[in-house]
Amino acid sequence: MDMVSHHTRFVDVDGEHDYVGNFLTTGDKTMKELGMTLIGCFVISIFFALKVYPNLEYTGYSSNSSCYGECYEEYVRVNGTLSEIMEKKREIANADEFSSIRGLWAGCAACHGQEGQGMAVFPALAGQSSDYITQRLYAYKNRETVGAMSSTMWAQAGMLSDSDIQTIGKFIEETMK
Repeated sequence: MDMVSHHTRFVDVDGEHDYVGNFLTTGDKTMKELGMTLIGCFVISIFFALKVYPNLEYTGYSSNSSCYGECYEEYVRVNGTLSEIMEKKREIANADEFSSIRGLWAGCAACHGQEGQGMAVFPALAGQSSDYITQRLYAYKNRETVGAMSSTMWAQAGMLSDSDIQTIGKFIEETMK
């Protein structure tokens, strides 16, 4: 139907009342809603461009993207070159024998507590020996049932290498007394 609207006549079930009126078709309603949505988006875009964007400034980090000349020389004097910065980071990581598992420990700490004190149904790890921790981790890695929460630990221990297990055991024994 090419008409924008059409004349419709309704008769109620009892046949007592006549209703006559012009009604938009479903396609016309959809086009009207689309038009209103586009106008709304345009208005919001104009508001953002004129009011919000000019005052927008991100200050969450220091930027050296426009640092050159004397500014860059000062930056290098204070922080060093990129290769020197990376070398310092490597030296710090090498000085910490547990740097390889610090990220893994964050996952352990979610259930066992940051200091290994235990939380709710998850047992304390603090005060345990390296041998005890490694034996338990190998048992979990082999899907053995050790306690009520064994199924939780199977996936966690299953991702650990032998080196990770040894380092975690030593980490807990030496840092969580």
